[in-house]
Amino acid sequence: MEISKYQELCKIFDQVLKNSASTPQIIANNYLHILNASPEFLKRFDLSKIGKIQALIRFKLISIVRVLQSIFDGAHYYTRQEEAESEVLFVSHLTNRRQILENNDAYFGDLPNQLLQNGISNSIVLINHAKVSKKQVLEGWGDSKIQRFILSSSLDFISEVSAYFSQLKSKRQLKSILKGIQIDEVLAQDILHNQLSSNTFNALRVARQVTDIARKTNAKFIVTTYEGHAWERLVFYYAREFNPNIKCLSYQHAAIFKHQHAIKRSLAKEYNPDVILTSGLVTKEIFEKSQMKECKILCIGSPKHLRLNMTMGKKQSCLVVPEGFVSECLILFNISLEYAKQHRSQRFIWRLHPLLSFKKLKKQSSIFKNLPDNITLSEANLEDDINQCDSVLYRGSTAVVNAINVGLKPIYYRKSADELSIDPIYTHKKGKSIVHNQEELGLALDRDIDAKTMQSLQDFAQDFYTPLNVNIFLKALQ
Repeated sequence: MEISKYQELCKIFDQVLKNSASTPQIIANNYLHILNASPEFLKRFDLSKIGKIQALIRFKLISIVRVLQSIFDGAHYYTRQEEAESEVLFVSHLTNRRQILENNDAYFGDLPNQLLQNGISNSIVLINHAKVSKKQVLEGWGDSKIQRFILSSSLDFISEVSAYFSQLKSKRQLKSILKGIQIDEVLAQDILHNQLSSNTFNALRVARQVTDIARKTNAKFIVTTYEGHAWERLVFYYAREFNPNIKCLSYQHAAIFKHQHAIKRSLAKEYNPDVILTSGLVTKEIFEKSQMKECKILCIGSPKHLRLNMTMGKKQSCLVVPEGFVSECLILFNISLEYAKQHRSQRFIWRLHPLLSFKKLKKQSSIFKNLPDNITLSEANLEDDINQCDSVLYRGSTAVVNAINVGLKPIYYRKSADELSIDPIYTHKKGKSIVHNQEELGLALDRDIDAKTMQSLQDFAQDFYTPLNVNIFLKALQ
């Protein structure tokens, strides 16, 4: 997508979301919240007619499943522990089954436990992305002092039906707003269709469920993860509706790209967080220059903080670290494969995001057949892979931060000069190569980086994720 089209979409969608006639039901329209310029994310704005029909069929099927679930199991959430009041309610994510056996949260780390040690009661709400069953949930966290709530994939029957008719009514209001700003008819129809999409209804469900739990636990503070999704803004709105004195905090845990939008875009005050907590000094500075200046911005650090580590005597190997999308894997694997075939002395280590497996990829692409012996498919941990390499080839993966912290040369692959950047370390220029083809890749691999430049990369990595600081978090609660 061209930068002009991307910016135009952001401008139009913001006009809708910021319109004085917009309701929470319209804010829930996930299509209007542009997160970033990732090719995977932007696919939704370029669907063919067949793709749109498939999306509509998918929505109807999912709606039927949700209604049936609401009839047979109307619980909004599951919890093993006895419900109790807690001052702070964290909203996090359950992305794999292993998490039910771990005490630390995948996003907030041991921060909830540190709060307990400081005499502050807290609970964790987990959005269930991993489809972990009720039985599995009830088997987990038995010895934990932190109460967990796992959100159901549906509400009760009455609430599901009520939400549907409420969205139908809001669709008429949305149509009136779109008519007032006079936009392209095809785009207007796409916006209206997404008013009844699965993602939109999911945003409404999550906000309703979190608000119910906040009310039952008598929470004084809500802390959500923060990426720019519709559900985050709705949580703030509905929490304030039942308790105007509740304090809403958001935690930026993931990288912010150059063209990140929704996370940096201010809406009406009731949809904005009171405080934005950042994972490092790099993102704190980004927020301070964004529209979110009215929010208090504090750097509390991250569980992902890396100890400064420099290893010497690396081999001539390049670590390839794509994001967790099949398309992104094939982009990086293809360019490194072609180079590896022509330059057999250059070794590549292909590494996957935890969400993917080489077994899955081999079913979708033939590039894994007859790989040259200078390409290794890694099953090792990230640290071991990094210690085998002197450079890292990446696009949108934050694994590059780990790599430069240990002294690897960063090489960002941009398919074309007009491709929108998804470089997570875009704010740092020194020591980084940006390549568009194999010839430029070769020059980057052969390039030497002096000690001063390498130190600047490591300093940047240390600022990207700073140590998690509970004392700063405690100040945010005051």
